[in-house]
Amino acid sequence: MSNFTWSYSGLSLFKQCPRKFHRTRILKDIKEEAQDHLIYGKAVHTAAEEYGRDGTPLPEKYKFIQPYVDTLVKTKGDKYYELKMALTADLEPCEFFDPEAWWRGIADFIAIDDVTALLVDYKTGKSARYADTKQLEILSLALFKHFPKVNIVKGGLMFVVADKFVESKFYREREEEYWESWDKDITLLNLCFGSGTWNPQSNFSCYKFCPVLDCEYNGRG
Repeated sequence: MSNFTWSYSGLSLFKQCPRKFHRTRILKDIKEEAQDHLIYGKAVHTAAEEYGRDGTPLPEKYKFIQPYVDTLVKTKGDKYYELKMALTADLEPCEFFDPEAWWRGIADFIAIDDVTALLVDYKTGKSARYADTKQLEILSLALFKHFPKVNIVKGGLMFVVADKFVESKFYREREEEYWESWDKDITLLNLCFGSGTWNPQSNFSCYKFCPVLDCEYNGRG
């Protein structure tokens, strides 16, 4: 069994603050307050999935996303909505809840046409200014393992509110290079699990948003 399981969002939180990650994701003795933008984003994702996969009519307040989803529905190839993927520590594909799962991720939309895949992640932010395609990279690496015939992934962050599409391409022949870009952060995460040490990291969320009230950097405790 792998020593730990991680995801893109979990690793992002760990990089922001190891202690916050440990308390909210591992010990789970502290629960983060539901934030309006996250609730809204989840609702949009669900509406897009049900409309694209099942043809379920979009609620009136989410109908603005219909042109975006329609574009994906018309894409050639085998389509997958909210596809759950997982990898073992040996980078082998496995079931999402397999005890050996080391990494887990969910792809909003995938269309596979022969050796090419289209991978799209919906974003509900008001701006694409700080778009991060690293999420697409790790999903592409998993996609290469789960779909051995795919050699090219055309990734895109679809900002349905900001009306932007941030593209990025990933190639099977560069898998090793892509993984190297994750090594440093994963090594640090492994060290924290091994030592049981989760030092706090002062960041923008400390004063107003962090739920770890007993942390020395927290401004709300």
